[in-house]
Amino acid sequence: MSSISSQPARLAGIDALKAIGSQLIVLHHLAFYGPMSDAAHSLAPALIDWLADYARIAVQLFLVIGGFLAARSLAPDGLLRTPRPLAALLRRYRKLAVPFAAAIGLAIAAAALARQGMDHPSIPAPPQWGQLLAHLLLLHDVLDIDALSAGVWYVAIDFQLFGLLLLTLWLARRLPADWQVRVGAALVAALALASLFWFNRDADWDMWAIYFFGAYGLGVLGYWASNPGRSGWWLAALAAVGIAALMVDLRS
Repeated sequence: MSSISSQPARLAGIDALKAIGSQLIVLHHLAFYGPMSDAAHSLAPALIDWLADYARIAVQLFLVIGGFLAARSLAPDGLLRTPRPLAALLRRYRKLAVPFAAAIGLAIAAAALARQGMDHPSIPAPPQWGQLLAHLLLLHDVLDIDALSAGVWYVAIDFQLFGLLLLTLWLARRLPADWQVRVGAALVAALALASLFWFNRDADWDMWAIYFFGAYGLGVLGYWASNPGRSGWWLAALAAVGIAALMVDLRS
């Protein structure tokens, strides 16, 4: 059984979507937070309002892509590859936590500099040690601790989603061989449906992976459905599920 440590080739289309999505997220934050958004609104109110209200849809794009790439790495044929799931989870944590810690350090320094020149509610207070530790452990939202920067919730949710998918596929792998792939796909689909039609409609769950697993799970299932030899009807069915979820409750 091969390890997930071998890196698959990059996908140009996915990279392009991530590049576009990342710029939309940056523009959303610039339009929504900080004193610059107030000044810019008078210059281009329609554009700033659109960026503030709708550019965040790129988060859903990243969730779908995240699920797609996780399936490609963990279980390209629907069967969990790694013989050591905990080691895979730890590798994922290191991959996220190291750049996250560096970004948090820059955010803390930038906030300290900003506090010297202005007083604005978007500038966070100096961090406490417990607050910093919660961020490094990716537990800040779960523990209801004030974020040190906008958008840091996504890193913690990405880790949770990866862990939930890993656990789901590991449980399926414990079944008889003939059942593993089908049960794994069924479990992912069940979690995605529960998220889309129940959990994602209740903001009380928004610090947990299940709240976001609808989009992430569609990405996982989308990767499996796009494998060679699979009928295009599977992708059509996934699109129909996504549309149905939006018809039940339109949200971004």
